[in-house]
Amino acid sequence: MSVQEIDKQFLKSEPGQEPVIVEGLFRAAPARVFRAFTEPDEVQSWFVPKSGGLVSVDIDLKVGGKWCFVIEKTQEKQIHFEGEYLTIDAPRRLEFSWRHVQEFADGTREATDTSQVAITFTEAGKATEVKLRHEAIKTEDARRGVGGGWDGCFRRLAEITIA
Repeated sequence: MSVQEIDKQFLKSEPGQEPVIVEGLFRAAPARVFRAFTEPDEVQSWFVPKSGGLVSVDIDLKVGGKWCFVIEKTQEKQIHFEGEYLTIDAPRRLEFSWRHVQEFADGTREATDTSQVAITFTEAGKATEVKLRHEAIKTEDARRGVGGGWDGCFRRLAEITIA
């Protein structure tokens, strides 16, 4: 990977702006990149928080099916992202709801308001152009975090789709 590719920023919207827009060109066919977003083993390889890998990935890939990516799990609490699939048009489009959740040992649960993610996968020669739009995130700080998170995830995705 060249220095130019490493320095590339996938976040296209201004940090904190609504909606969060992330775009990238990946050297793989649309079906391959779509699988990276929809198969647990694939997601595990690139959707990684700063602290390390995901604890678990559960995907029920059907409209109305649920997904859950656990990023931390201790005896005191579990932190994860979760949602429901709204649109599945393989390998062209994927839409799902999104919440950041903390569940505590005492059974209490704290969750962000539900936001929505829409992703398109468009063939571009021997590559795939991916456009992600994450909207309805309530605060500027949350949008900054989500934008930075997606940017980092796209960097990791670029590494695995060329492997």
